[in-house]
Amino acid sequence: MSYTPEEIKGAKKRGPERHLSKKYNFAGPGTEYAARMKGSDYYEGLMKAAGRPVIGTKPYNKPFDKVDSCGLPHDKVFNDPNATSAEIRRADDVFQQCALKAAQDTDVPDERFRGIFAAGGFELKGRLEDAAILRRGSFAQGGESRAKQLARLGVKYAGTGLGSKVSSLLKVFNKGTKTQ
Repeated sequence: MSYTPEEIKGAKKRGPERHLSKKYNFAGPGTEYAARMKGSDYYEGLMKAAGRPVIGTKPYNKPFDKVDSCGLPHDKVFNDPNATSAEIRRADDVFQQCALKAAQDTDVPDERFRGIFAAGGFELKGRLEDAAILRRGSFAQGGESRAKQLARLGVKYAGTGLGSKVSSLLKVFNKGTKTQ
């Protein structure tokens, strides 16, 4: 299988895949969703061509277990650069509920732990986004811009010492960046 220079460059540029288990193909940040959806062999070959580690279990385009399967539709939304922060939050909520259900439905202790851990991680992510510490839709291709996040942070903490510091940061940020 051959890959274009753009495909290899794109794969090299991305951060690492960090799944909840070494066996997982989807559940966890950084999933190479688009490459996996082109097929197991495509994903494996692209990672090798880019000098990156192949993560997960063959076939690389199929979930390993119930918790990992919760990540598949979630990653589809996260891979969409046009996904809104509301769509990403819905995907997070659906993943969270799916992971909890998977944890309840299994007798495998490690799978139960991963499901509960993942659900808790998304609970924390949602709270940090609500507090404007993370941008809404963080870790996804789409979502809220950094400028909007900083603006929310400034409004949220207006009248405090942090509010004026955020306002100063926002002014600096906006000088060099096109806001969305």
